[in-house]
Amino acid sequence: MPKVKQISISYGSEFNAFMSELQKETDRAAVVLGASKLDLQLYQLLQKVLLACPSGQDELLDNEGGLSTFSAKIHLAHRLGLITSEFARALHLVRKIRNSFAHELGASSLALGEHRNRVRELIQPFLRDPNYEFQMNLISNGKISPSVDFKYALTVLTLQLEVAIAKHNSVSSLYAVPLVSDVKKRNDKNKKK
Repeated sequence: MPKVKQISISYGSEFNAFMSELQKETDRAAVVLGASKLDLQLYQLLQKVLLACPSGQDELLDNEGGLSTFSAKIHLAHRLGLITSEFARALHLVRKIRNSFAHELGASSLALGEHRNRVRELIQPFLRDPNYEFQMNLISNGKISPSVDFKYALTVLTLQLEVAIAKHNSVSSLYAVPLVSDVKKRNDKNKKK
């Protein structure tokens, strides 16, 4: 039986401060900050599993790179098998809520219309977790709302990405296809036959 790698993650003061701040924020701020945090974590995860960029700037993930958007990072992480389709769907819902909030001029609330429906859809998979009700009671003091649901989902998504970042290894170019084959190695192998 293969040995299972133990993962130890320390959720330091930076993570705790972020989550504490998130709980105090308005819906608009929680959505923007939460989506930014998830976007950054996807960036970190992808940087970890992709070959290092030889220059200082990553032409794929930075600025106007082809994979610089939150949506592109979600799609790539899913296609690489780093996150499940259900996880990708949850991230896309957060992204859609963020985009909607960014285009609204007035006060935004997760309890209204389209936002409420997306939060309901976002929280749906978490309802299968036997610990959901207990955890929600801890963070909500018995006052469940779309805002609390959204912040709960952000917390779980953030923690899961922290685990993914900690457990994945950097890719190696060991098996990369060379432009020109090494003729000497091939000749040496042929002589041994």
